[in-house]
This record gives sequence, C-alpha cells and structure tokens, in this order.
Amino acid sequence: MEFDATFIIALISFICFVFIMNKIFYAPILKIMNDRQVFVENNYKESETIRVQTDKNEGYYDDELSKARDIARGEISKQAKNLKNKKSEIIADYKNQLANDVAKQKEELKNSAIEARDVLKNNVVDIAKNITHKIFGNDINVDGIDFNKDE
Repeated sequence: MEFDATFIIALISFICFVFIMNKIFYAPILKIMNDRQVFVENNYKESETIRVQTDKNEGYYDDELSKARDIARGEISKQAKNLKNKKSEIIADYKNQLANDVAKQKEELKNSAIEARDVLKNNVVDIAKNITHKIFGNDINVDGIDFNKDE
C-alpha cells in the first residue's frame, strides 16, 4: 500500500473533524446527558427521602390515631358506665317513689275502709232500728245497744 499525501491530508482532516465534532457536538450532548443523569439521580434521592419521611409520618399518624381511638373508646366506655349508673339510680328512685306512693295508697285505702265500716255500722244501726220499730212497733235493746238512744 502506498501512502501518499492525500492519505495524510484525509487522516489529518478526519482527526480535525473528530476533534471539532467532539467540541461542537459530542461534548455538549455528553454534558446534557450527564446533567440529565445527575438531575434524575437527585430527583430519585429526593423522592426516596420524601418516601421515607412519608412512611415515618404515616407510622406516627397511625400511632396517634390509634391512641386517639383508645382514648375515645375509654371515654365512651366511661360515659356508658356513668349513664348506666344514672339509669340505675333513676330506676331505684322511681321504685322508691312508687313504693312510697303504694304505701300512701294502701294507708288511704285502709282509712277509707275504716271510714266506710264506721258509716256502714251507723247505717246498720239506723236500719236495724227502723226495721225493729216497724216489725215490733216498739224499740228493742240488743246486746247492750240501746236503739232508742242516738249516738
């Protein structure tokens, strides 16, 4: 093979072309690709940091929510117990009131029965006087009761 001047000129022009293309085209493209790679890696690291922080916050909020639910359940249980006790007190008071009312009604009925017996006793005595007076025509004294006297 023969190496003449055209081959050397072609070789020099090819090296100059590669050098110029490297300066004008390849270097900026490589820089853009590197910048993009750095940008993607930074965004990935930032998103990973945010994901870790989010997971930590989620755990914290879950714990806080669980604590709040436990406190709420305790309060609900406490209020239910208080309401149950109040209900028992109200029922006991109502039963006592009913017992007192029943006792009063019994006393009133007893007094009414005594009054009714007294009234009937007096009426029986008057009716017996009238009957004996009409049948026998005169007044009779039975068992120590004088039907002629007004009591």
